[in-house]
Amino acid sequence: MRFFASLRMTAAAMLLVISCGPGDGVRTLRVTTSTEANLGKIKEIEGPVTFKLVCKNDLADTLYPVQLHTPCGCTQVSFDRKPVAPGEDEVLTVTYDPAYRPGPMMEEIVVYYRNSPVRSRSMVIKGEVIGYNHPIEEDRPYAYGEGLFMSHKVLNFGGRRPGETADMFFRHGNGGSRKADIRFDIPPEWQPYVRMRQPGRMKADERDTIHVKFTMPEGIDTVSFAIQPYVNGKPTDEALCLKATKR
Repeated sequence: MRFFASLRMTAAAMLLVISCGPGDGVRTLRVTTSTEANLGKIKEIEGPVTFKLVCKNDLADTLYPVQLHTPCGCTQVSFDRKPVAPGEDEVLTVTYDPAYRPGPMMEEIVVYYRNSPVRSRSMVIKGEVIGYNHPIEEDRPYAYGEGLFMSHKVLNFGGRRPGETADMFFRHGNGGSRKADIRFDIPPEWQPYVRMRQPGRMKADERDTIHVKFTMPEGIDTVSFAIQPYVNGKPTDEALCLKATKR
């Protein structure tokens, strides 16, 4: 934890004690000023983790907490808005959701006070999220057939001025048990207006994201056409639709 305001650091300022909460089984991180709370390794597959941050008020005056702020929705915090007298502990209950956040993590929690010797205190939690391979359907929910899964059924570029170029991204993946050659067939008359790379050969369970650039043609009010995926040379049951309108 660290103070935004200028506070005197004690000799134990870098001490971090990890223990279990009294009888509730919730992990407790007791911190002092200017100390980051290290959660260690967090397994994404186990879901959100809840713990308590405890910090003693080592000032000579009472703290009156009134508000919390966390910049990321992955971190939810609750606390009692009761005064924290000198020598008493301030306790925050924190829940961190590691979903889709593999790798090192660092989040800040700010507590604001009124009628207190400091305006705010900032607590920093850090750790490492151990990710796992999510089912392909989680973020590529549309089964096109032949083992191809995609995030979109329609690429809707909305209203565009003639000659205007816009960008979209879509996710795709090989949900089959073997390697597959995947390509997307754009109708010849629309090829001058669409730029996208071909996936090519994909391993089993391999996932990727494709960047699509579309330029609104002149003299056309409404655009709607199908981009046909092929897996190992065979067309899939479903086709990806691209739409746009003249603005």
